[in-house]
Amino acid sequence: MDHPPFRHPTHCFCQVSSEKLAYWAEKRYREGRPTSELLASTTDPDGREVICIVALLDVDEETLLKSMGDVNLPEHHILHCRGETRRILGMDP
Repeated sequence: MDHPPFRHPTHCFCQVSSEKLAYWAEKRYREGRPTSELLASTTDPDGREVICIVALLDVDEETLLKSMGDVNLPEHHILHCRGETRRILGMDP
């Protein structure tokens, strides 16, 4: 089965609706579905980008910043937004 490739996001966590982030985070982290499976589940380019953004919630900082290189925001902004998103989604206290 071919899976769509990981797409480097062009939007930061703060530029995506919290509802979309929560929807895909639920599927990825609570249901335990692999990112590749989620990418294959939709043909919507915006949905695929959100899936890729959600996949970056638990990677190391270097991978996060490399993957979000097309977002065109300062590194500290991206790191802060990820932390806030993780907190809002209940992934961090």
